[in-house]
Amino acid sequence: MTGLTLRLKKAIVSTAIVGALLFSGCSFDLSFPGAGLPPAVTLSGPDDVSGINSIAGALAYDGSQPPYRLSPDGPPVDLVNNPAARDVTWDELLAFLKSDSTDLNAYLPDVYMCGAFAQDLHNRAETAGIRAAWVAIDFYGEDVGHAATAFQTTDCGLVVIDDTSSYSSTGYALGDGGTQGFDKVAYITIGADYGVIPLEVAGSPLYNYYLFYLDQLALFDSKRSAYEAEAAAYQSELGGRTRLKEPEYSYFLAWHGRLEVMKTELSGLGDSLGNYYWQSLGVVSTVKIYW
Repeated sequence: MTGLTLRLKKAIVSTAIVGALLFSGCSFDLSFPGAGLPPAVTLSGPDDVSGINSIAGALAYDGSQPPYRLSPDGPPVDLVNNPAARDVTWDELLAFLKSDSTDLNAYLPDVYMCGAFAQDLHNRAETAGIRAAWVAIDFYGEDVGHAATAFQTTDCGLVVIDDTSSYSSTGYALGDGGTQGFDKVAYITIGADYGVIPLEVAGSPLYNYYLFYLDQLALFDSKRSAYEAEAAAYQSELGGRTRLKEPEYSYFLAWHGRLEVMKTELSGLGDSLGNYYWQSLGVVSTVKIYW
């Protein structure tokens, strides 16, 4: 009955994509971070009633290059803005992201890291006429931060996209859907865990949606443990027998049917959570957005 075993293994990924840091620190300060920048605008909190997202306490800079390097010894971030670029709707943003392949680039430690992913997605969006920003994210107790790309949508507010193509060593695959890409909606609240959800299942950019996602993930883990325990009990009691007579045959057939129902429910729940769960990089301390 090997078909009973649900394929919920941790993802095996190429060493060309995953380095020692594994979806962790990517952006590095230049010698004089913040030098020559205009005054920042401090963003207000999100409007939970209307569903318009923002990041309370984030600092937004307009028309300045981010004072960060793309890698420890690499070039500085170089944003190419399009004067004709505009803010788009959430659906227009989704259409662009699905057509863009930046997230499929290989993650190369100390060479092509999150800062480069964020820069390239920004520049490609601007080329496509979509206004974008480069986002620096720092974490409490961590020397190295992270980078992503922001978009000010006209109907959902600020949306941050994390398209770095590496897996977390403490994350795991969900369901049987397979990897569809690495575009993820980033959920950011200063003083709270940095979270991401695969783009294809992210129903809202508001942080409360990420908390709902974690609740569903806990339910998935609980159901997975229950299924695995029940399947182990089934196999143990079956004892390797391949020929059964009544009433044992009907008894094990009904048990097998219950296990199949559990497996189907578990697989569906996993698919609704996306292809992969990325563990948080840490608690966000500061957010700087460069338009």
